[in-house]
Amino acid sequence: MKTRAALAITCAMLLGLSACSTSPVGPDMPDQKIVRQFESKDLSSHAVRSIKQVTINRMAVMPIVAAVPFGGDPLAAGAADSITGDIYRQVSGDWKVASQNTVMQAVQQVPPGTNLDDTAMKVGQATGADGVLYGSVERYVERVGMGYAADKPASVAFSLKLLDMKSGQVVWSARFSKTQQPLANNIFNLPTFLQNKGQWVRASELANDGVTQAINNLRESLGLKPPEAGSAQSAWSGELQPEGARVRERSA
Repeated sequence: MKTRAALAITCAMLLGLSACSTSPVGPDMPDQKIVRQFESKDLSSHAVRSIKQVTINRMAVMPIVAAVPFGGDPLAAGAADSITGDIYRQVSGDWKVASQNTVMQAVQQVPPGTNLDDTAMKVGQATGADGVLYGSVERYVERVGMGYAADKPASVAFSLKLLDMKSGQVVWSARFSKTQQPLANNIFNLPTFLQNKGQWVRASELANDGVTQAINNLRESLGLKPPEAGSAQSAWSGELQPEGARVRERSA
């Protein structure tokens, strides 16, 4: 009897944990019944269950904005623009991407003080995009030291959202967060350690890996196949700093 009682309590606890794992994430996805979740060591994402019915032919990519939490480390120079460039290059293999100039012209028409979600909606309307990809960078700390002898590791954290213009709903969101750890701290870091040739990577390398993971997850969520090698046609020019600063002011 004691064994059966213990088993019943264990099952109840597991069911409780299972229910907790489907909790909603913010106001964009209030109904936990329509949320699909994914989580790995560095990336977590959330998508509505109907996301595979979403059709996006033309994508608008807004400049990533700075959103350092109170007390956080200042972002390294060029952090937001670097991540924005990575996103442009990644999504160009799957969708027609609105040009940087077209997106920035749309952003500049948005009244100051407009929040990021409403700005994305207005950008989508102005560019004729089916979807708008946008987000923020919360942490982008460069390593201190050399590749084989860093005094401080690189650390990156950013968040992304996809707005479906047809439904007016955020149908997917993701957050990447990673700080490189030495092999001595965790033997399970061995694959990453070997991949990096035993070196301490730069923040841009962490961010690029994060964008790759995030966009691959977005493709999978939408039911798309990975792009063929060499198929990407980037709409990114790599010169976004003045306009990016304006977006940051609006979203502050």
